[in-house]
Amino acid sequence: MDKDVFSKSPDESNNIYSSVLSSSWLMIVAAIFFMGISWYVLEQYLRDRGEERFENSVQELTEAVNRRMLAYEQVLRGGVGLLLSSSDVTRKEWQTYVVNARLSDYYPGFQGFGYALLLKPDTLNTQVKRIQTEDYKHYQVYPEGLRDQYCVILYLEPFDWLNQRALGYDMCSEANRRKAIDRAIVTGQPTVSGKVTLVQDSLDNTQAGFLMYLALYQGLASTEAERKQHVRGLVYAAFRMEDLMQGIMGDRFSGLKLAIYENAHASADSLMFASNKVLPQQQDVFYYSHNETIGGQVWRLDISSQSRFISQSEESQGLWLQFIGSAFILALFYSVLVMARNRYKESQLTSELIANEKRFRLVIEASPSALLMVDKAGYITLVNTHAERLFGYARDELLGRSINMLLPEALRNSHQQHMSHYLVQPIAKNMSMRDDLFGCCKDGSRLAIEVGLTPIHFSQGISILATINNVSERKRIEIQRAEHTQELERINQELDRFAYIASHDLKSPLRGIEQLTLWLSEDLADNTSEDIHKYLRLIQSRIHRMVLLLDGLLMFSRIGRVDNETVEVNSRQLIEDMFALVAPPKGFELVLKGEFPQFYSVGVLLELVLRNLISNAIKHHDRETGVITVSCESIDEYYWFSVSDDGPGISSSYHDKVFQMFQTLKPRDEVEGSGLGLSLVKKTLESIGGKIQLQSEDRGCCFRFSWPKQISRKEAL
Repeated sequence: MDKDVFSKSPDESNNIYSSVLSSSWLMIVAAIFFMGISWYVLEQYLRDRGEERFENSVQELTEAVNRRMLAYEQVLRGGVGLLLSSSDVTRKEWQTYVVNARLSDYYPGFQGFGYALLLKPDTLNTQVKRIQTEDYKHYQVYPEGLRDQYCVILYLEPFDWLNQRALGYDMCSEANRRKAIDRAIVTGQPTVSGKVTLVQDSLDNTQAGFLMYLALYQGLASTEAERKQHVRGLVYAAFRMEDLMQGIMGDRFSGLKLAIYENAHASADSLMFASNKVLPQQQDVFYYSHNETIGGQVWRLDISSQSRFISQSEESQGLWLQFIGSAFILALFYSVLVMARNRYKESQLTSELIANEKRFRLVIEASPSALLMVDKAGYITLVNTHAERLFGYARDELLGRSINMLLPEALRNSHQQHMSHYLVQPIAKNMSMRDDLFGCCKDGSRLAIEVGLTPIHFSQGISILATINNVSERKRIEIQRAEHTQELERINQELDRFAYIASHDLKSPLRGIEQLTLWLSEDLADNTSEDIHKYLRLIQSRIHRMVLLLDGLLMFSRIGRVDNETVEVNSRQLIEDMFALVAPPKGFELVLKGEFPQFYSVGVLLELVLRNLISNAIKHHDRETGVITVSCESIDEYYWFSVSDDGPGISSSYHDKVFQMFQTLKPRDEVEGSGLGLSLVKKTLESIGGKIQLQSEDRGCCFRFSWPKQISRKEAL
């Protein structure tokens, strides 16, 4: 036989499953990597777009600040032009100019627009008195103190109560203002001061502020020395930083956080404006910081944003990419799992097929029958060891050869036809019922065989597995059994004839003897000899017992060999009839207990059993009166009848002996009978599948027997 290929172990199958999964993980990892790269590229693209928009917003904001400050510079130059156009501009003219310029409408952030005189200590008092006399009688310079130079506010619009508080203020008294004033005089350009607190600010609404100055010269001043010599005063504007930036930013730059410092160093002291309580930080999504020079003053602008500066549609692109990518990966993962499972099942199926092939070959080889497998063309494809031994061929001599080589020459053509018809609709079938099946061995001898055919479907097509058993010995035994059965039937027939002849032919001389005894009794009726009459009665009694014995033997021999009819039996009525049939002496009574069934059964046999048991109970009673009790109960598949009496009982030592043939407990001359009654009862019950039990203690005895509710074998007398 070919070598078997062992199936793979569960661990090996699991390894196959793991290897399939591990190899498939590469696709999943590649898909995840591709999705990660795509997401990263998209994120970078969106970030670049957002950063570009942020930078544009920063640039626009910076330009807006510069444009606004340039506009303020133009306003200051207008004020200078106004002052240069007239040798003595009055407060009313200044107010008219400011009102018509509508600074609060077009240039929000202005706290005040004014003109300050630049004075020396020796001209201060004279100038103050002139102003008090000609212009404003409450005019005073403050703060008090001696300084090398004064820059006192002369005009300031709008001239409301807040700005009135600043009128006469010496701006050279504060360092940041003095520094900006000196720079404005020297450069001749608009100059912005550092962070200051405006004197007109109320205590409950103080903001960081700054001032923008533009010097006013008398005559032409082109050099620094000339500017210092010819300077008359300064036109200036006061700004509240938050009001200024709110006017510049508005809602347009709501996505930005802006912080402005008065110098290049960011600190709480230098902070002039913050659009948000949380200052811009480098940890924000976008952050930008640069120094902007405005009016000669370096401002540090820190700008950041928590927003990514991308639209909702652009934001959704990333979400869609993640969703589609995740769905793709899940689908790919599911496909990988399905593929891995299918490959795992394929490997398991392959392993199982290999294992089944091995088991099949082992079963074939271990079979006690000769097994041959043939293809549709009738050629042998598989042989087991028992087939080799049965036919005497080696395996190599059988494989690839036609199955006809194992058949006798006379059967080969018909076998080929039978095989063609069988292959049209192959089914499992047993050919053992045929008597003409013979196999041909290698040595030419013939074997009686039985054959079973089983079609087996393979991927290459259908094959037929033939199970062959040598039945030569069995057929020989069957022939012997048939001969023995025939001989037994002949003997039984002879026994029946003998029993009939014995019953009939032996009864004839007995009847003759009985008739002679009757004649002798009549002839000797007048004879007074008591012994003669006694002997005649004894002869008649033994003749009668001999007749009963012959009848009992005939009946006993026929029990179990003759079928009888099944009829409806009323068991209560049957018991009463049997009690009346035995003609009990006066003084005997029948008592019935329990529910007596009415059912279909072999009535003749039940009559035989009941009649013998009731007759024995009366016959062997030791008193002139007695009670015969019959009861019945249903237990499972049987009716249990009991026949009890109140007679002398039977000793336990005789319980088995009473059911034997020709056994009586009293001398035969005392009890009339053949000794076959209980043996007939036992054999009758056993023939239908029932049984009988004897119970007796002290007086009385009870015969209890079972009667099947359904009799499968209708065996009778």
